[in-house]
Amino acid sequence: MSGKGIFTIGELVQKSGVSIRTLRYYDSIDLLKPSDYTEGGHRLYSTEDLSTLQNIKSLQFLGLSLKEIKDVLQKNTVKGEIILKSLNDQKQLFEAKKLEIINVLSDLNHLIETVKDEEIINIEIFCAMLQKLMFAENTETWFKEHFSDITDELFSINKSEEIDLDKKWTKVLSEIKHLTFTEAIPSTNEAQETVKTLLQLMNETVKGNLDMMEKKLPFTESLKFPNPFTEKEQIFLKEAISIYQNNCYNTQATIQN
Repeated sequence: MSGKGIFTIGELVQKSGVSIRTLRYYDSIDLLKPSDYTEGGHRLYSTEDLSTLQNIKSLQFLGLSLKEIKDVLQKNTVKGEIILKSLNDQKQLFEAKKLEIINVLSDLNHLIETVKDEEIINIEIFCAMLQKLMFAENTETWFKEHFSDITDELFSINKSEEIDLDKKWTKVLSEIKHLTFTEAIPSTNEAQETVKTLLQLMNETVKGNLDMMEKKLPFTESLKFPNPFTEKEQIFLKEAISIYQNNCYNTQATIQN
């Protein structure tokens, strides 16, 4: 401290948490001018200046502009309706932030529950899961536009069911990546069992409406959903599914004959 009740700009920064750049700007717009200067021209602030600075920060919390704050400080009074409006505006702002935080915490808990038993996590699959949560609102909107008759049914799932589904998806997607990595043949029993599990999971996810959706999908706008597969993995999966469906068709035809 330069003297009793007198602060240099650096000392005021330490006491207030406001940057030197901000204090210089406040000086330039006559919002908070130094009470004095040293012989070398350096700014000096009084305890009253510190109190004024704290008032500025308080009024900024209410969302008032610097121009409005300057006017309030000069008059030392303000209409009650202005303060009331500012308080209500800030309340709405923090209520929105509170809701956002609650949603983020919910998503984090969801991811924790989904991956907590996984020793190794494929980053592409994890990012796809994360994006699914991030864009859940857009996904629901897309379903309402294209499959309005089943949207309520699809999105009435509780958190426990959703986590269980995501665990299943993580497992089957990881299996597909493993099969591709090990150069598995799409027609092998392992590959075909994985495809069978995948198609069953797809049908479970859409509450048994997979056949209906597949018929309508070519006529709907595509859903921009994160794809965790590389081009090689997509080729493998497409071939494996084609083989599986042909086998199912042939089996069904044999039974009918």
